[in-house]
Amino acid sequence: MTSEYPNQYLRLRAQRLAESTREFLARGKSVVRCDACQLAAFACICPWQPRLVASCEFVLLMHRDEVFKPTNTGRLIADVLPAQTHVFCWSRTEPDPALLALLNDTQRRCVVVFPAEAAGSASIQREVVRELPVDGKLTTFILLDGTWKQSGRMFHLSRWLDAVPCVQLPEALVRGYAVRKSHQEHYLSTAEAAGLCLQMAREQRAADGLLGYFQLFNIHYLATRATQPPVIGDLHAQILGYR
Repeated sequence: MTSEYPNQYLRLRAQRLAESTREFLARGKSVVRCDACQLAAFACICPWQPRLVASCEFVLLMHRDEVFKPTNTGRLIADVLPAQTHVFCWSRTEPDPALLALLNDTQRRCVVVFPAEAAGSASIQREVVRELPVDGKLTTFILLDGTWKQSGRMFHLSRWLDAVPCVQLPEALVRGYAVRKSHQEHYLSTAEAAGLCLQMAREQRAADGLLGYFQLFNIHYLATRATQPPVIGDLHAQILGYR
């Protein structure tokens, strides 16, 4: 990571832009957007971006379609936890060597954030972690960042992930957190899932900061769609407290 790219998501995005042979056109392509947060300039969220720390880490494994999406929430994790978030573009057959090195690091406890009940009968018999032991290893949560269908394909087709256990987020956390409604209880945005992972890892302050920033992102994203500046309120002041 360099000063040019304050987190690994922005570095990956710049790399993908340089490799791309055609322009990505998001909805509202005529909107003048902030280069960093990808929201409309009048709804830029960067002034409220907190910087948090945690005793665990994340691997953000992004489907290539997600890298350019202004709606992507995985990048919020890299924003607020830049030193603890590793970001890679997913490949079925050619995973990044740096990613494989992380997975094979004996000082880490790597777990895939994917509901065991959704793994399906075709999946290999996989260990399920329901509680994180305190043993000195660095817990590293692997987040599959894509649509639910894309994430399922990433989970099932990545043979190099077969030996990595799934983590089962405590039901009390999943049921107790409901920023948005879904027709499936385990359908969470990437940022929401990371917030619950932080709670599971006993990092409540970082969890609160990330989930609050996610709610703020939603406010600013809706303002972008409505082409109106967001209303600055109590949540903005609360998030500033994490800076």
